[in-house]
Parts: sequence; structure tokens; C-alpha cells
Amino acid sequence: MARYLVAAALARTADEGARVALIVLALDRTGSAAIGGTMVATLLIPHVAAAPLIGALVDRARRPAMVLAGAIAGFAAGLAIPVALLGHTSLWPSYLALAVAGCCGPAVTGGLTSRLSELTEPGRETRAYGLDSLLYSVAGMAGPALAGMVAAAAGPGVATGVLAAAAGLGAVTTATLGFPAAGAAERRAGSVGLWDGAHAIVKERDLRVLTLTTAFGQLGPGGLAIVATALAVAAHRPARAGLLLSAVAAGAFAGSLVWTWRPLPASRAPSVTGWAMSAFGLPLLLATAVRSLPVTAVLFALAGAANGPFTAALFLARNQLSAEAVRTQIFTIGAGMKVACSALGAGLMGFTAHLPVSVQLLLVAVSPIAAGVAGGVLLTRPHSRGSLRGARG
Repeated sequence: MARYLVAAALARTADEGARVALIVLALDRTGSAAIGGTMVATLLIPHVAAAPLIGALVDRARRPAMVLAGAIAGFAAGLAIPVALLGHTSLWPSYLALAVAGCCGPAVTGGLTSRLSELTEPGRETRAYGLDSLLYSVAGMAGPALAGMVAAAAGPGVATGVLAAAAGLGAVTTATLGFPAAGAAERRAGSVGLWDGAHAIVKERDLRVLTLTTAFGQLGPGGLAIVATALAVAAHRPARAGLLLSAVAAGAFAGSLVWTWRPLPASRAPSVTGWAMSAFGLPLLLATAVRSLPVTAVLFALAGAANGPFTAALFLARNQLSAEAVRTQIFTIGAGMKVACSALGAGLMGFTAHLPVSVQLLLVAVSPIAAGVAGGVLLTRPHSRGSLRGARG
């Protein structure tokens, strides 16, 4: 478990930091922040397309840790290549490398998380997923901060290289994890189809609701960084955009700590996912009526505090509702859809720049509230929950 936490922290810090480092690197080497933005998009968009393949490879593997380690190593290599090439040759090799890294990305998020229960003692899964949620919060703060500090001290190329090295170390550590490999894995090797996980999501009602609502709920939050910048500019304090985003990350860290310390019963995880999503959007909705930047920062922190329990409950719910044979596929598909919707939301928010900032913030708040209420209501209704896991054999 300790090695898992180290591996996940290293890989996810690199993943989060890359979204800052690539923009700074492109600005330094090409003079264009727009190229940096398209490089980040190239890294993120392939997540959803590659998610079923990465999940199937892990689910079918006799040595799942090695498959995950190989994918994370591919992510590290794809992140390192632009350091050597960008600004010295044409752009397409860097874009190609980042696209490959993006295809490996699902291993960093859903892939690792999907195997966590295999390292956990029975009855300890709730706290384990709380710790995993905590790692996402730590990586969300540490990655961009590390990228910014190293770039300022030693240059953007060194910063991107450090993140690639962190992902490489994460891959090496992942290879040492003791995921169960014999027995069930051997019996099902070759029997898991590329779309079995997607079929399971479509077939099982709770899993379908969970996957769709949590993906749709990311459309608004995907544009939060853009709106935070607009809020800071409107208050004539553009540098405070970072403060608002840090408040969200700090709130998520606190929420994850609370869940890990006093988790709710595992049986309530599906419905908690929905209501926590709504709880993320409500403070942002209140912030539309606020003109004070410090008060807005407090409301952003309250929104972030709901994100910790949301993430932990989501992981636990996916684990409960997934059959063992396709668990990694379900995790990677769900994570890929969330990343894709977040990226789509960021793109759509760019078309709202002409609107008042309060309207932009309202649009950010609407999707998690609507998706959360729908998910909370539908996932609270009693029916044959767990039927899919019961079909494992």
C-alpha cells in the first residue's frame, strides 16, 4: 500500500504539472501560448479514446502491475520528448509524442485506482479510497506548483523534464506492486473484450447513472480556471486567479482528510457521489452574487471541500458496482469520460468570454448541481444494486 501511494503520487504530480509546464515550455520555445494550449489538449483528449484499450489490457494481464508500469513509462517518455524537440524541429513530432502520452494517461488515473482494492485489507476499502482521493488533491496542488517553481529557477525545459522523471519513477514503483496475478487473472486472460467494460456500463443501471452523471458534472468545472481568471481580472487583481484555484485545491485536500478520518458507510457511496457533486456547485452558485474576492475565495474553498468526499465515494462506488473481470475498463472509461468532458467544458467556456463574469460562473455551477441532483436521486432509489458484481463467478 505504501508503494502504491508513492507510485500514484509521483505519476499524478507529473500529470497535473504537465498542464502548466507544457504551456510555459511552448511560450519559451515558440513564443506562443496558443501552441501550449493545443499541446495540453493533445495530452488530454486521447484519454477517452484509449481508456477501453488500457483497461482491457490490464484486465486481461497475468501481471497487471507490469502493464500499468509500461503505460506510465510511456506517459513519461511522451512528456520528455517535447523537451528535446520543441523549438528545434517541426511541431508534429512533439504533438505525436503527447498524443501517445495521452493514450497512456488512463493508467495514471483510473488504471491505478481500479487495482487499489486488491492491496487493501477487507473492510478497509473506504479509507483506502479516501487516501487515493487525498493523493489527487495533493497532486493537483503539488504538480502545478512544482512546474512553476522549477521553471522559474531552471527553465521550462528542466521543469518538464523533472515531471517526466517523476512519472518514470512512478512507473518503476508501480512495477513492484503486488497485484494478484495468478488464478483469476489467468483464467480470464484473453476472455475480456475491448468493449466489455462499456457494455457493462450500459447494461447495469447504477453504473450507467454513475458514469454519465459524473462525466456531465465536469462540463462546468472544466472551465473553472478560465472563470477564476475572469473574476480576478474583473476585480483588477489578475494575479489572484491562482489564489482562487488554490482555494479549491486546499478545500479538496481538507475534504479528503475528513473522509479518510471519518468515512461514511460504503453502502452509501453511490448516492454520496451525487450529493457531493451538487455540494460542489452550490457555493459557486452563491459566488455569482458576491463582489468580494476574499469571500469568493472562501466559497471556492467550500466547493473544493465537497470534491474530496465526491472523489473517494466515486472510487468506492465504481469498485462496488464493477465485476472483477472488467473493473479496470470501467475505471478507465469513467475517468476518460470525466477528462474529456472537463476539456470540452474548458473549450466551451472560451466562447462565453463576452458574457458577464457572474453568468460565466453560473454556467460553471449548473452542471455539477444538475448532474449531482439527478445522480443523488437515482442512486438512492432501491433496486438490484450489486447484481453486476454478483455475476463475477
